Amino acid sequence: MSWVKTFSSLQSQGLLLAVCLAGAACSADLSTSEDDRGGFTSGGGANGPVGTTSATTGGGAGEVAPVAPPKEEPNAASCDLLDDSKPLTLFVSADDSNSMASPALAREMLTQGNGTGLNVRTYEFLNYFRIEYEPAAQGDLNLIPQMAPAEAEGDYDLQIGVRSFDLVERRPMTLTLVLDTSGSMGGEPIARERAVVRALASSLAEGDIVNAVIWDTGQSTLLDGHIATGPNDPAVVALANNLQADGGTNLNAGLVNGYELAKKYYGHDRLNRLVLVSDGGANVGTTEPELIGKNATDSDQEGIYLVGVGTGPASGYSDALMDIVTDAGRGAYVYVDSAAEADVMFGQRFTEVMEVAARAVQVELTLPWYFQMHRFYGEEYSENPDEIDPQHLAPGDAMIFSQVLRACDPLIVDENDTITVRATWTEPLTYVNREKEITMTVGELLAGSNTQLFKGRAIVAFAEALKANTSEALQQAMDAIDAADPDGEDAELIEIGDLIRLHPAYQAQ
Repeated sequence: MSWVKTFSSLQSQGLLLAVCLAGAACSADLSTSEDDRGGFTSGGGANGPVGTTSATTGGGAGEVAPVAPPKEEPNAASCDLLDDSKPLTLFVSADDSNSMASPALAREMLTQGNGTGLNVRTYEFLNYFRIEYEPAAQGDLNLIPQMAPAEAEGDYDLQIGVRSFDLVERRPMTLTLVLDTSGSMGGEPIARERAVVRALASSLAEGDIVNAVIWDTGQSTLLDGHIATGPNDPAVVALANNLQADGGTNLNAGLVNGYELAKKYYGHDRLNRLVLVSDGGANVGTTEPELIGKNATDSDQEGIYLVGVGTGPASGYSDALMDIVTDAGRGAYVYVDSAAEADVMFGQRFTEVMEVAARAVQVELTLPWYFQMHRFYGEEYSENPDEIDPQHLAPGDAMIFSQVLRACDPLIVDENDTITVRATWTEPLTYVNREKEITMTVGELLAGSNTQLFKGRAIVAFAEALKANTSEALQQAMDAIDAADPDGEDAELIEIGDLIRLHPAYQAQ
């Protein structure tokens, strides 16, 4: 979502996107940056220190063509150019932990035998695939840094897991569905939309409030303050089964009506979510992001967060719509490539997609002075905290920060030097400010367990190989999978390996 942050206001975001969606040819220029397409090199330019530029972003919306990774610089900045009197402090963002559309989009394309035009945001791959960490105590967060030597001398992989607590019982919910039923939804998209609504129905509890609006040329309210009887409420299931695609597109009318219903039944002690389901074909005008952002922000309580669900199909799909609305709406962005995926996202992983365990999580990383950020696989980082938007963390989930550090001189790395990870956040309902910090020496980190880091390394290698679109990069990803799971026991890594084997470039080697 990070390209949106380069614009000065939500209104300008919507105006520019409306212009570009009217002519698809400009979408690639809007949605990506050179750094985003292949990870990040040091923020100061070819060999410059990180602090010489403002926020470095990484995850633009919908990349339309794979690009080779950026050139590896042989050396970091000269040590003489760095300030050895103080450590380097960076603020990092991995995007909301429940933004994870990119892997499902890539999976659909790969299963169709297409290895080009993939939408690859590496941090969403880290969100989507589960890296297991010990859950925190109720109301708390666990900070788990891990470190291992990387391929080049003086380079180190550093992975940080910020793990929330497991949810004991979710809050009552006010769920407002804003459902695209325009003509372009015909066929597979409307079938997937039905599956999404049925999956949401399966996760309802008695007393949940459900609203539903369909939007095409106009908009119609199908459910207004409906009180659910429990899982698989008959009225919600019937709504899902009867959805039909017909007519034009009027996103604004659907959103306006949806938010009116959501506010009508808003509860300060409830989970208030608006779920927008679409094939991504609508134009976003100048007012929608402002409307969405206003409803997602409440100075006293949690706002009405917008969850975006893309239905595709992946061929020809542009995720610009969902990317901008979920960025403004502070909710999850998922993509369903099948009915089974709808069941996973809104059944098994319902609380991960819909709930919030920690609001406005800000992660601060303090490093010995001789280290620089050589590659960063999150959304953005900066020495200035004001340039990094805090992100939400779901219960039962972890934010994963993956980066490669480079020492300006490998010989001066001291294993007695320390690395500190500090997180600040706000409790979702009480708005109490919290913080936690962990400090470990470089030696302790290098000697510690790296099981999760090795899986993260394999996931990153997979995403970056899809961007590179070369047999060499895909084979490197397969090697990383073998290193992380030598006995072939991790179902997710097995799935990734199977997807790599479907890639035309891998098959051609």
